Amino acid sequence: MSLENSLKELEQKLKERDAQIAALEKESRTKSEFLMGMGHEIRTPMNGIMGMTNLVLETELSKDQRRHLEMVNSSAERLLEVVTDILDFCRIESGTLQFNTEDFHLSDSLDCDLYLMKLSARQKNVDLDYSIASDVPEVLNSDPDRLVQVIINIVNNAIKFTEKGTITIKVEKISEGEQDVTLKFTIRDTGIGIPPEKQKIILDTFNQDYTSYSRKFWGGGLGLTVSAHLVHLAGGAIGLASEPGHGAEFWFTWQFKVPITAAAPQPQPVNLEPKSIEETSSKFMLDGARVLLAEDEPISRILIETLLEQAGLKVDTVDNGRLAVERAAKGDYQAVLMDVQMPVMDGLEATVEIRNNERLKGGHLPIIALTAHAMHGDREKCLQAGMDDYLTKPLNKNNLFEVLTRFLTSTALVVDGNPDSQQKVVEYLIESGWRVTIAESGRSAMYEASLAHFDLIVLDTEMTEADGGETARIIRRLEEYSGRHATIIGIADGNSGDDLVKRSQEGGVDTILRRPLELEELENIIR
Repeated sequence: MSLENSLKELEQKLKERDAQIAALEKESRTKSEFLMGMGHEIRTPMNGIMGMTNLVLETELSKDQRRHLEMVNSSAERLLEVVTDILDFCRIESGTLQFNTEDFHLSDSLDCDLYLMKLSARQKNVDLDYSIASDVPEVLNSDPDRLVQVIINIVNNAIKFTEKGTITIKVEKISEGEQDVTLKFTIRDTGIGIPPEKQKIILDTFNQDYTSYSRKFWGGGLGLTVSAHLVHLAGGAIGLASEPGHGAEFWFTWQFKVPITAAAPQPQPVNLEPKSIEETSSKFMLDGARVLLAEDEPISRILIETLLEQAGLKVDTVDNGRLAVERAAKGDYQAVLMDVQMPVMDGLEATVEIRNNERLKGGHLPIIALTAHAMHGDREKCLQAGMDDYLTKPLNKNNLFEVLTRFLTSTALVVDGNPDSQQKVVEYLIESGWRVTIAESGRSAMYEASLAHFDLIVLDTEMTEADGGETARIIRRLEEYSGRHATIIGIADGNSGDDLVKRSQEGGVDTILRRPLELEELENIIR
């Protein structure tokens, strides 16, 4: 055979191999897309099952009825965990599973997320606790939700196979550099232990190739497969040690970034979110607020409508995006809860059209996405379409009201170098139900205004670093990009000259109040 023929034969084999690889990749994508769609279809009725069950649990029930409904709810939550694991496995298969990194306090995350697991362990007379070594940094940077997901998956297994005794979580530092730190998490239980053959399956699961399906992951548990991939994605390793009858020890390492601000945390603005929506809804002015709900699934629509009405909100419902656009154009609503997938016009298309109308007529209606997909990139798609926030189904009642409170409660920024008038203004606004952020200077006010929209800005016009005119001018320029407009009330001393007042008004201050400040004047302007 000539060299030329050999090269042609080799080229043909390479083409056939490339075609086979492309076909396998297409098949894998098709499987992942199918499972993602299946996850969406399951999440939608799960929203109704869990929501309606919780509503009934809030009513008067007999002891047996309550116990049976709690079992239904527990089973539904377990099913949702399985669906979440399947969706995460799809992300692994498609290569789209990524981290959302942020600064967080490790102890706060563990306290919050392990609380329910402690209750579950206590029901089996098992103690669950954790300890963090003293040299572990207080503030870290990574994806706290993914980290806790790994811990919970392992702790769930420990609770399942531990009938008595203890489960302990130990966190220790094993290395530290200038910009990163690696921690080791060890979860030890006093349960029945793991037979050697089962240990081999689990270890194979931890070290398998994540680019193709493997029957082994069923033996090791889908949750452990996902956990192992998350650990590897975080630059760590995972393993176990166990002796049958003497418990098991799972461990994993996780690499964190060290936040620049970790050594000296910045003071946080005053942020007065309500701890209980039922107790503080009137204070935060949810009562009587008008909300448009766009949801085509009947049970989800009834559930969300019931929750909103119980909190004192007035709700109108539509079942497609086109009707949502028509209702929103009337301007009678303070927020829209928009399902992403609807007939006639979906939620993304409806949001784009609402925003286009607002560019012509002005205004900004908060739109909160509702979706059962919860896949990577979905949040970004919603925000790019013009939505303000994003909630996943099944809806969590507390999350729903937390988001609504944030958008239905008026926000104020107070910038006042005079301690007496600052205290007077802040106390009045808080007592009137406003969420208040305090800035210490004009430049701090500009920074805060670049991060969030405020309905009201109370601005000292006589600050030395940046006077009221300059500060207002920058804020007004920021508003040109956001399309939103705050009322800016300037505060000046009683003996201030007309030039200062004039500069402030030319910069964009709407009105000026003189010290000593009279709250009646402020109240009249706000009204």
